Amino acid sequence: MLNNYRSAFLRKSNKNIQLFRLSSGTLDKSSSNGIKIDIPKYINRGPTDILKAISSTVQRDPTAAHYKYHDDPYLIPVSNFQKRAYALSQESGRKAAHWILNQHPELFNHKVAFPPIEKFCPKVVYDESCELDENELKIIIEKSNVSDAITVHNLLTKKGIEISSDTQQSLLELVCFYNNQDILEEDWIEERWYTQANKDREEFRNTWKSNGFAMTLFSTIKSPNSHHYSIIIQGMAKYNQFEEAYKLYKEAIEKGFILTINAYNSAIRTAIYVKEGADHKWLHIQEILTQMNDSGVPMNLWTLNSILSVLYTMATNSESKKYALKTIAEAKQLGIEPSLATYYYLLQIFCADRKNKSTILVDILNVIEEKSLTIKDLADISFFTAAMENCRYHLQSVDIALRVHSILLKENNYNLIGDSYRESVYYRHLFAILCQNESVEFLMKYYDDLVPHIYIPEPNITELIVKSINIAAAVEMYPKIWSDILMFDQADREPIIIELINGMAQNLFPSFEPSIKEKLGLLSGTIYDAIEERKETGKIKMSWTGNMLGNLINICLFGDNIDKATEIVVKLHKHQNDIIGIPDSHTIATFLDYCIENNCFNELLKCIEYSLEVNYFELDDFISKIMTKMTLSPMQRAHLSKLVGTEHYVEIENKIESVSS
Repeated sequence: MLNNYRSAFLRKSNKNIQLFRLSSGTLDKSSSNGIKIDIPKYINRGPTDILKAISSTVQRDPTAAHYKYHDDPYLIPVSNFQKRAYALSQESGRKAAHWILNQHPELFNHKVAFPPIEKFCPKVVYDESCELDENELKIIIEKSNVSDAITVHNLLTKKGIEISSDTQQSLLELVCFYNNQDILEEDWIEERWYTQANKDREEFRNTWKSNGFAMTLFSTIKSPNSHHYSIIIQGMAKYNQFEEAYKLYKEAIEKGFILTINAYNSAIRTAIYVKEGADHKWLHIQEILTQMNDSGVPMNLWTLNSILSVLYTMATNSESKKYALKTIAEAKQLGIEPSLATYYYLLQIFCADRKNKSTILVDILNVIEEKSLTIKDLADISFFTAAMENCRYHLQSVDIALRVHSILLKENNYNLIGDSYRESVYYRHLFAILCQNESVEFLMKYYDDLVPHIYIPEPNITELIVKSINIAAAVEMYPKIWSDILMFDQADREPIIIELINGMAQNLFPSFEPSIKEKLGLLSGTIYDAIEERKETGKIKMSWTGNMLGNLINICLFGDNIDKATEIVVKLHKHQNDIIGIPDSHTIATFLDYCIENNCFNELLKCIEYSLEVNYFELDDFISKIMTKMTLSPMQRAHLSKLVGTEHYVEIENKIESVSS
């Protein structure tokens, strides 16, 4: 037995030796024919590379919700409000758990992991009883805990413990970068996702804490050097305190300091507010570029983007295009490759005037189409939304829009779509272009793929989609679009309801199959019931009009839904004061014809009762038609005579007899 194990081990060892020789590029002459084997060089792989490769072979399932909504399939959100509430409520639960952990640390003395996981441990509270030194402050700064770093610094200062200049500089960097306040933790990704849009809308609002700890710390530094000035200038410019940042910049230059490249870039951006007029802003930029050149500080990508961001704010000036081209040419000579933010600013500069169309977007797409895009500037995430907006309003080209979309979906480019707000705006423009330029079949391909899990149309886009369906007379799509309108909580939007009802009423063709007619009849009743329910609960303030209810009656009759048509007629009769206008006489005539043809006398009486109340001009013709085309029993004649009035009934009857004789 032992010999068998030994033989097996030797055979395995010999095999491994042969494999090692092959992998080393050597040949085993006894087992080869002299063919040289080239083993490729070893490629260092990450721990998730195999998973990424497998994932790339699987396409996205358009019917599947985002993974963050996986908890309960019955609660998957299907409106923008529900998506936001669902995602934020999850984080609210986690925050509640963190609050309990920090408020009652004595309840969590047990060790849940070894080595301990810091995130699961209660937060350390620093006070005067703590034994602190500079090393503790360094650790806190490294962890980017802003409030704790400020507290520990103040405690060390109070105790008279000296802090080195390097630590002071690191602390200044931290508080300037985060504007003296704790950052939103990485765990709260949804909160960052939904609040980013609000920050973008206030792009140039001054949020710098003027009397905050950063300014106090900077003022306590005895001999601030160029690094200190660079840090405070960058912090102020980041939070749009441009005037104070420029003052400190001039102070640093007067002292002969050579600042960091990022400080110069921040100083360039101060031209947005500290200078007025395009010429003065451009002179401001040239002045700083000259100082950079004299100091031996080379221009980089962020310098280019800072210049273009200033030119973007004066895009209506005709000189801005010339300055932008001059800047791009100089950057090209220096070997600076533009980022998506560069192209975003160029779009804003060259396409500010919508009267004179610019095709610069086509040139940009020619450059980036074959490239693998990565984020290099925070403004990079604005490009795709701006490009799609340009396609919609400036170029008005669906072909270029689809080209932009194909680039977005290439490789990992979708990471550059930005936050939820930008993503929503991007698809808003895309669907608007498709609605205005493409067939409804082409439009619905994108609709089925993207709605509702990627994008939920805003009410104005839903209205455009309904218009496209109406124009194409794609009646088979009405049930789907109505169910989606309900799902998106847009049934209270009057323009959408009016467009849907009018479109359905205009596309009633006798050639339709009975099944389609029946579906339309049922759908009109469903629409009426849904709106009535929302009106009763106060969710909708829309007022019915005679034209809308008349269209619903026509659709109901087209689909043999006489019960719902009669209910609407009764609604017209009993709530005349709440309804604006009346249905046209053609609708009433259609209702009477249907009742005569199908011998629906009771329903007919309700329609005549309403017609008498409204006093249609064709009322006598309606009654004559009933008396001549419908076989009435004596009791039915008596009912009709009582409703119309005996004298008027006899008068109409005599007219019929005189005409027939």
